[in-house]
Amino acid sequence: MSNVIPFGAHDNSLPKEMPTAMPEDARSILATCRDRLAQGVIAVFVKHLGRANDEFLGLADRAINLEQQQICFAAMHFIANRAQPLLDRFQKIYVAAFDASVAGLGGERPRSSPRGLDELQLIDTEEFEQDLAIGKVSTRAAFNCSQQLVALDRRLAVLLRLQRIGQDENPLYPGHLFSAMLQALTEMDVDRELSLALLQSFERQTANELPGLYADLNRHLAQSGILPTIPLGAPQSLSDAPSAGQPGGSGMASGGSAEPYRGASLGQGSASYGAASANVQQDIFSQLLQAIQTANPLHAPANTGWPSAPSAGLGPSPSANVSVHQLVDALSGLQRGQADPQSMPGLGAVRIDPDRGNVLRQIRSTPMANWSHPMDAMTIDIVSMLFDAIFNDPDLSATMRAEIAKLQIPVLKVALLDKSFFSDRKHPARHLLDVIANSGIGRGEHDEPRLTQKIHAIVESVVSGFDSDIQIFATQVQKLEEFLQDEDGRAQGKATQQVAKLEHDERSEIAASRVNEAIAPRVQRSQIPRLIVAFLERHWRQVLTAIFIRAGDTGAEWAEAIRLMDELIWSVESKSGAQERDRLLALLPDLLKRLRQGLERVQLDGAWDDFFSELIRLHMAALRNDPAPDAGPSEGQALSSQPLPWPGETGMTDSVVQPPPASAQAPPEGTEDRHLRLVQALEVGAWIEFQSFRGTRNTLRLNWVSEFKRVYLFTNRQGENAMTLAATSLAEHLRKGTARLLSQNPLTDRAVAQVLEKIKPPTP
Repeated sequence: MSNVIPFGAHDNSLPKEMPTAMPEDARSILATCRDRLAQGVIAVFVKHLGRANDEFLGLADRAINLEQQQICFAAMHFIANRAQPLLDRFQKIYVAAFDASVAGLGGERPRSSPRGLDELQLIDTEEFEQDLAIGKVSTRAAFNCSQQLVALDRRLAVLLRLQRIGQDENPLYPGHLFSAMLQALTEMDVDRELSLALLQSFERQTANELPGLYADLNRHLAQSGILPTIPLGAPQSLSDAPSAGQPGGSGMASGGSAEPYRGASLGQGSASYGAASANVQQDIFSQLLQAIQTANPLHAPANTGWPSAPSAGLGPSPSANVSVHQLVDALSGLQRGQADPQSMPGLGAVRIDPDRGNVLRQIRSTPMANWSHPMDAMTIDIVSMLFDAIFNDPDLSATMRAEIAKLQIPVLKVALLDKSFFSDRKHPARHLLDVIANSGIGRGEHDEPRLTQKIHAIVESVVSGFDSDIQIFATQVQKLEEFLQDEDGRAQGKATQQVAKLEHDERSEIAASRVNEAIAPRVQRSQIPRLIVAFLERHWRQVLTAIFIRAGDTGAEWAEAIRLMDELIWSVESKSGAQERDRLLALLPDLLKRLRQGLERVQLDGAWDDFFSELIRLHMAALRNDPAPDAGPSEGQALSSQPLPWPGETGMTDSVVQPPPASAQAPPEGTEDRHLRLVQALEVGAWIEFQSFRGTRNTLRLNWVSEFKRVYLFTNRQGENAMTLAATSLAEHLRKGTARLLSQNPLTDRAVAQVLEKIKPPTP
């Protein structure tokens, strides 16, 4: 008797308070959940009937014998003619089974107990095959919806006043849907092979949208007051934590939105972080699991570099799976270099070096990982693939790669305890990896010993200090960022003089063109006195030019000079009413004062007296509403090309308006390409790797971009080794391959994207 394992037996040792009668509000909530799930699954399957038909057609084309082909044709005929009656019968069967199951949970009828040994009997082969098929599709569906189902378990247990509820007891679990579908097919006298084919098609067509249906149920329960937020509970030690993937285990339970749920304690510091990360928009972990399951339901895709678990030579697994707290405890020992096989029997014969690049693959090949919960084993595999992608990243320096390798086990522990690690880009553990990787860009292995020492100390602090509180990652990343900000501040100070000179030179080159754009439209108006035109062209042009070279055309000084020019023009126009005359009289003292101050700044105050004596006549004429004594030419005549002579001068022969330099002009139409557009879109902080004709490589950061996107200044981390390039020259380097733009996405984002790309199913 002691050697008999009662397969399928339930653990009845847990005390369960069974109410004598279920409250009416609970009945109503459960009935709504039942109908939402059944009708939602039916709607999804109906929506994809065309796709199911196409799948069977493709299977018929690839059939290896006539029997398989006939099953596919029969399935297509059934879908076309009998789908609606099947779905109607399915709903009736599921509703009846649901109500009976809920009645049992509510204590309204005796609950079935596991069979004793005297009741064991052989089962029919066909029945066994059907049970096996249901088990397979149910396991796959439950796996894809694992996060939503964890939350659903807890909410139903609260609704039914139970301590916990298992998969077989939860009438909303996918297995009950597939059992009802197979029973409906059987009642419609569909033969076994066709029934199994249609059942598998039903599972495939609903797989992608089933997690959303369960998320909707969680939302409905939350809105009904059933655990609106999955509670984190009181901090508990890892030794008391349940296994990931089980009710109360680690993972993220989603009730419509991603709700962080941690059965294993992450410490006091992580509780506040969990609240901050509750609104994760996209659950990457679920996408990874779904992609892996779609690629190969057997969990070991050979064509993706997947680290498959050994199946031979390990001996039988222990009677109880390795829980997440046991796995994390073992990893903590490995993290601190305690890899004694005698103290950790689950290590087997594998010799694990925590500092090696493939340490996670080593861990995955141990019996300990093979005996762990499937969700934990899959997490190890996913984190292993992420680190493979990180180590293969071309932008990661060798020095930083060696330091990041030491963080593999701490990061794995974080991923086991907190699935938001995969989805939240601001997660402290991810942020630390990203900052370390970015800090090494543009540095040689020996040019920054202070940085290497700092990162080494930070990594050692995490390795020696991380147990379950992720606050240590946030603390260490803050220290590293403060160090890097101090370094960048000193480097920026070195580049300030270069930037100031470049800005001055560039504005000097285009000042004439920019000032002309401001003056020309104003002096070309009709009836502008020649005195004003000459003043603006000869003197105020110099004021605007000096301001533009000094501060550009976006500041208050430029705006003030433009406003003075407009007020001067308005002041000499005829004033037709008392209100305009009063305004002019109020404006004149301050206007004349500011005009004179503007001339003084460019050492032209000597020209003020002659101009002022003539300006008085114009203002008097304006107040009397008389036409200007020396009105300019008609509208449209270009006056800016040759300025009028100043009073007392015979004429001017020098051209005032200079054409903009060729480098500042826009490229000819049609010559822009994607490389030039890429250059024009670059922002300060971008890193570019340049290759010389000798083959040497130099990685420089974009430190400054001219206001007009024409000149780009690159420096190294220390603000030295400066190089300036025009936009067209930089585009040509990119085009020829002598320059390469480094990715501006964080390291972990690139790794996640690479893993998703690697394991996603092939396009049909």
